[in-house]
Amino acid sequence: MEPLLDEPDCPGDSPRPSPQAAAFELCQLVRSLVVADEASAIAALELAARAGGADAALFVWVIPDDDRCWYRSIAALDPEWSASALRRLHSGPCTWLAHAARSSEPLLVCPSLDKGEEGIERDDALDPPRAIWLIPAPPPRGSDVLGILMLAGKDEQQLDATSRLMPVYRALALGLTDWFRNELVQRAHLTDRDLDLLRYESLGHGSKRIASALNAEPKTIDCRFHRLNVRLGVANRRDAVRLCQRYGLL
Repeated sequence: MEPLLDEPDCPGDSPRPSPQAAAFELCQLVRSLVVADEASAIAALELAARAGGADAALFVWVIPDDDRCWYRSIAALDPEWSASALRRLHSGPCTWLAHAARSSEPLLVCPSLDKGEEGIERDDALDPPRAIWLIPAPPPRGSDVLGILMLAGKDEQQLDATSRLMPVYRALALGLTDWFRNELVQRAHLTDRDLDLLRYESLGHGSKRIASALNAEPKTIDCRFHRLNVRLGVANRRDAVRLCQRYGLL
């Protein structure tokens, strides 16, 4: 994917785009995610972070699964900061994720404050401490997946452009959520017929009843489920249903 924003070799080589120009470029980035591969999604995240003045960016998708969570993420600009942020999310109860679970409103966490708004922990646990915009991505209907976009800078002033462009960054967070969901569809080669099969299973229908509804043999239904389980990387059809439900596909 070709860069949509100018990237100076050194700070100060060229002025940052105007808010109007940056907003337009960010909207283009959000639209590009529809057909993006992983490298292009990371490039889009990097360009979007630079447009808002951030020097680190991380998008995390958290998939609850009984007593544990699965994490998927993409990061840009500062891998060390992103790794530290991910360790923080993995280490136990995290107020950042708690905020994303209860609110769709962006929240600024500042290192200069003892506590952020609503008791959100500051960034002193990460080295060096930074100001961070936490931008939740509301989950699809019927899904308990959490998405959160994090844009970090040395202080609130550095992230001033991010705050002014917040509506577009909220759209970017949603676009990245859709990208993760579509990535599963593409990776597992899911079709509408596959999802119909899983919907029948989610209703508690067995192979014979599904076969009758689809005018097929029960053996054929069993084979289709087996191939689908392999493509999704799950052990059985119930796990396949649960995974697709959590991704908001059913």
